[in-house]
Amino acid sequence: MEDDEIESVLLKIFSETLSKGAMIWYHNLPSNSIDSFAMLADYFLKAHAGAIKVETRKSDLFKIIQKDNEMLREFVARFQIERMDLPPVTDDWVVQAFTQGLNERSSTASPRVKQNLIEYPAIAWTDVHNRYQSKIRVEDDQLTSTSIMKKQKSTRDRYQPYSGNDTTTEYSSPL
Repeated sequence: MEDDEIESVLLKIFSETLSKGAMIWYHNLPSNSIDSFAMLADYFLKAHAGAIKVETRKSDLFKIIQKDNEMLREFVARFQIERMDLPPVTDDWVVQAFTQGLNERSSTASPRVKQNLIEYPAIAWTDVHNRYQSKIRVEDDQLTSTSIMKKQKSTRDRYQPYSGNDTTTEYSSPL
């Protein structure tokens, strides 16, 4: 078989393997715009490989979820780090993924942020940032007050006040 014949067979078989959007793309190619199978393959990859990568990025972003025992501050930090490892995606996807990733059982601040983002949808990540920052401050204040109360209780239990009525020990004078 000659190279021209192989090229012709590849072009014919290629078009028969397409479906849906790829078939529409193929039929919309200008007549006589493809000189070789290599050119067709290159055009196809440029047109469709990007779409596959975007779907992968989007699904990977939605896999970032808050753990049951993870504080809001910890989740936000981890979300930011993990999202930076992924190729860039649009802000609306980031906002949606973050909102869906919030776990309402993890901390008191998480359900508040989630409810706020559902009631008043954010468009940009900066909007989300401002909302969770205020909830993190509330969470930090709650942790601080809980810690102080625990310390006070511990201190109160450890040291009993002197009553001055302790008559269990009697001292006798040697004289």
